[in-house]
Amino acid sequence: MSETNKQSSTLFELQEASVHYGRAIAIASVSLTVEKGELVAVIGPNGTGKTTLLRAISGLVELERGKVFFEGKKILESTKSEFRVMGTNKSLKPHRIVELGIIHCPERRRLFTESSVRENLILGAYTNKDKLKVEQTLEYVLKLFPVLEKRLNEKAGNFSGGEQQMIAIGRSLMGNPKLLLLDEPSLGLAPMVKRNIVEAIRKIQERGTTILLVEQDASIALEICDRGYLLEDGRLELEGSRDELLKNPYVKEAYLGIA
Repeated sequence: MSETNKQSSTLFELQEASVHYGRAIAIASVSLTVEKGELVAVIGPNGTGKTTLLRAISGLVELERGKVFFEGKKILESTKSEFRVMGTNKSLKPHRIVELGIIHCPERRRLFTESSVRENLILGAYTNKDKLKVEQTLEYVLKLFPVLEKRLNEKAGNFSGGEQQMIAIGRSLMGNPKLLLLDEPSLGLAPMVKRNIVEAIRKIQERGTTILLVEQDASIALEICDRGYLLEDGRLELEGSRDELLKNPYVKEAYLGIA
């Protein structure tokens, strides 16, 4: 593939990103790319910086250092105290990142539990002023998660953990993401429910949505990803295709339980 074609297919790139909490390193010089249409996984143990990585991309924590490119344009460049939209003097706020098409489905779902399923879903479409498109996207979400359709007017807090995860993913899809950031979507779910979530993620990618998945359960992540990265202690230790990571002796022993 030529360099020009390679660059044109890269939807998202993070270069040498670093985040500290006080003196503690959360992520250190992390670089990764996501090609258009890919499902890229970031695996690693709990507390190693995976969630911080997604929070930095979505603007919820500030990069100390690093550059972010999206759709071929540099949208962020940070050196210590600077964290600005390129070409302006204003900080890039999370809602502006959403408007670019980067949408974050957070760890532990973060629903409005006293609001209805419909209200939670519609909130995800706040940047879309086209009512017809909002209704069409809602229809798609309900086909993806049919268990929600008959209970649209119930409070989200009445649902099981797995059903709440479906609501959270559906809310993210309502914004029609170009890049969907999924943070630990299988966390705390029963095995059968995990399978349902995995199949939904497959369908989302098949529809054309590019996905960056953070997942502690490496077996799930490596089952569905195209490529992956291993993050340990805030640093990228390995990267490769799905098959390369599945065959890697360290990944097999430490993350898949295969001697």
